[in-house]
Amino acid sequence: MYPDAKPNKAHIRLAELEKEGKLHAVITQNIDGLHQKAGSVNVCELHGSIYRNFCMECGAAYDIDAITHNVDIPLCGCGGIIKPNVVLYGEGLDSEVIGKSIRYISNADVLIIGGTSMMITYTVKLIDFYMGNKLVLINKSETHIDGRANLLIRGSIGEVLSMV
Repeated sequence: MYPDAKPNKAHIRLAELEKEGKLHAVITQNIDGLHQKAGSVNVCELHGSIYRNFCMECGAAYDIDAITHNVDIPLCGCGGIIKPNVVLYGEGLDSEVIGKSIRYISNADVLIIGGTSMMITYTVKLIDFYMGNKLVLINKSETHIDGRANLLIRGSIGEVLSMV
C-alpha cells in the first residue's frame, strides 16, 4: 500500500475526458484510488479500495490510516480485525459494483480497455456485455482478446491517451 502514490498520465487524461463529457465511467481492477485522486468521479472498483476499511466483527468503518499506521494486525476497539475493503482470492465480487459495471459497458458507444493483461476470467466476461462495434484495446503487450478489438493500439495507455 502506497497512500502517497500519484496518478499517472492515464489516470489524469481519463478524469479530463470524464469532465469533458466524453467518458461516462472507469471500471478498474486497481485498489489504489488513483483514478479518484486524478479527479474521476464515476469509478467502479471491481476489487474494492484500500481507502475503505472495516471491522470484520462489528462493521465499524476506518480510513487508510488504521491500516498503514499499524505494525501489528490492526484491531478495532471491539477487538475485531480491521480489513481493507478489497477482494481477496476466493472472495466474491460486490454485486452492486458488477451490476453498475455491466450497465456502463452495455450502454457504451465506445469501449476502451487499457493497461491490463486480461487474465482475470470475469473481466473478460464483462466485455461480453458490450454490444457496440468500437472496442479499443490499448496495451503494451499482446492479450488473448486482441482479436476482439476493432482498434488495437500497442503502447502505454498513458502515452496513447495523452495524444487524444
